Amino acid sequence: MSTAYSLPPAPKLVEEEPNAGETKVERTKKQSRPTARRAKPAKKPAPKPRSAEPKFELSPDGIRDLLIARPELIEEGLCLHTDGDDAGSGARFETSVGKIDLLARDDAAGWVIVLVAESGQGKELIGDLLQLMGWVRKHLSDEEQEVRGIVLVDSVPEDLGYAAAAVSDTVEFKLYRVGLTFEKVDL
Repeated sequence: MSTAYSLPPAPKLVEEEPNAGETKVERTKKQSRPTARRAKPAKKPAPKPRSAEPKFELSPDGIRDLLIARPELIEEGLCLHTDGDDAGSGARFETSVGKIDLLARDDAAGWVIVLVAESGQGKELIGDLLQLMGWVRKHLSDEEQEVRGIVLVDSVPEDLGYAAAAVSDTVEFKLYRVGLTFEKVDL
């Protein structure tokens, strides 16, 4: 006596529409094929070699934004110029001779024009700054108020030396560096 066992039909995973002219046998063969395919694992790209010295740079626009929020980082007592109710009117101050990145006041109520140099700028910075200082002296300053300039650079341009020496009593050049610190947090 022999017993025959038959397996129930496999459940349909995806309902398929029959194609025109397809026979019942062809449809059954299609249904019995596995519908899910395993994806091949993606190859991970090879890690890029690291340079010997990591470098973190902040763009001149990023420096401007930081200094607008915290002008005292340039010099103790420096604050952004305000005219009445506009709290940030000294930020990116427009004049008829150009834009002042930061128009500020010092502890002695003197005017300070701050420019953040773009990469590659050199001695033309001094001409631009002197025009802006002259504009502030003529339009904003009283006779007894000092007007001076600060130029912030990420590196000292080669062609700046003699021109900077000629205006050293009213124009100061400062190198800026960006620092990063880590502090332990006790939770």
